[in-house]
Amino acid sequence: MVRSMIGKGYIVLLAAVLMLAVVLSGCSGNGAGSGAGSSDSGGSNSGDAGASGGASNAPKLGGMPTDLKGEIVVWDWDEAFLNTMVPEFNKVFPNIKVKYTVVNNNDYMQKLQSGIASGSEVPDVILGEMNFRGQLFDLGVLDNLEKAPYNFSKDQLLGYLPPLLSNTKGELVGVDQSITPAGLGYRRDLAEKYLGTSDPEALSKILTDWDAFIKKGIEVKEKSGGAVTMIASFDDAYRVIKGQTETAYINGTTINLTERMKKPFETLFAMRDAGILGKYEGYTPGWNASFAKGDNIFYPMAPWSPKWNVQANDPDGIGRWGLMAAPEGGFTYGGTSVSVYKGSKNKEAAWAYIYFCYLSSEGMEINYNKFGNMPGITSFFEKHRDWLEKGSELDKYFGDQNLSLTFYDKIVPEVKGATQTKYDSIVATVFGSLFPLWMKDTSIDANAALEKFKAEVKNLAPEATVH
Repeated sequence: MVRSMIGKGYIVLLAAVLMLAVVLSGCSGNGAGSGAGSSDSGGSNSGDAGASGGASNAPKLGGMPTDLKGEIVVWDWDEAFLNTMVPEFNKVFPNIKVKYTVVNNNDYMQKLQSGIASGSEVPDVILGEMNFRGQLFDLGVLDNLEKAPYNFSKDQLLGYLPPLLSNTKGELVGVDQSITPAGLGYRRDLAEKYLGTSDPEALSKILTDWDAFIKKGIEVKEKSGGAVTMIASFDDAYRVIKGQTETAYINGTTINLTERMKKPFETLFAMRDAGILGKYEGYTPGWNASFAKGDNIFYPMAPWSPKWNVQANDPDGIGRWGLMAAPEGGFTYGGTSVSVYKGSKNKEAAWAYIYFCYLSSEGMEINYNKFGNMPGITSFFEKHRDWLEKGSELDKYFGDQNLSLTFYDKIVPEVKGATQTKYDSIVATVFGSLFPLWMKDTSIDANAALEKFKAEVKNLAPEATVH
């Protein structure tokens, strides 16, 4: 699952993790122990994956001979994906043994950094959820995928992705598990009742920008007697607005929060003061229940959201939902990179796994059709438009609106990406600690909130210049 959420206790954990990161530079090592919760798959452990490389007469996938031999360690938090994809991978690469461990995404960075620091187990295939991706990339432990033995080019990616998959040196260090362009999912019944239409194109003409959105939200509040809001939570609104205005605001150890956050904060606090935001906090039990409850119209929605947010929280809501591009543009919501550990002894085998699962037509036919994951490469959408046109089983929740085509045709062209650093993780953590107060205390305006925001970022990053 490609979600990116911030736990309330995460601020303390992040501070500890960042302190640990100082110790980690220059450390290396790789182990193959699997531990509790691990599984083995595939053939024999027959040495380095590249040993059988160039001279092989075996069939090839993506230029790699399918008789590659080796053993790789994979850490992932999606057990259903592993249980499906690893056996499928071994049908094509039978001599690569996959040892995988299910690791909770909230524990992933701590476990990874502990392994690097101790020189013990480090996976060959490393995942980077958006919430900690900048920290991961800054560690310098991921291989450049544009160099041998991978030779993968940024030019193959959708236009907004290279910055999100590159480190601060400009090296491509990951591919996308699944693209996460996002718009607004909405309750069709509530949109029809309070906005006069449930058609996504018609709604886009009504909600042309955030000023129009706020005005309509005030009308909804009045018509419903305050029972229905436009966006369920303060942090949901922030997620959308900040993502739409994605720009580079971190240069080395300089963090320009004033330039980056002033306009998003002004819009966000205008929504709060207009009373069009719900009182929930994202991913709390109340927020989850609101999908079926019907006291809120719009939610941020990426390709993974129909399964994990709509189906999970509103299982009886078939036909109840719609999807539209957000006013003023698309944004990314969550996301996970997939990388090769620089110290791996089986880099070609690790790349074979990544290529099969996330880039090849053979692997993506399973990955897309079963899990709805869409790769970040343009060739997928050129070659397999017919797959997208068939739709998915989750479309039924959206009145048979084709979700894949809506995301790709309507939202992807609007999305922007920016390189992630460890400071992005700090900024996200600080926001997560402060926004509950800003929701409740309306005496705090956008300017005061921004000053507090800068001060707290400086507290967690004392070496940085924050302005």
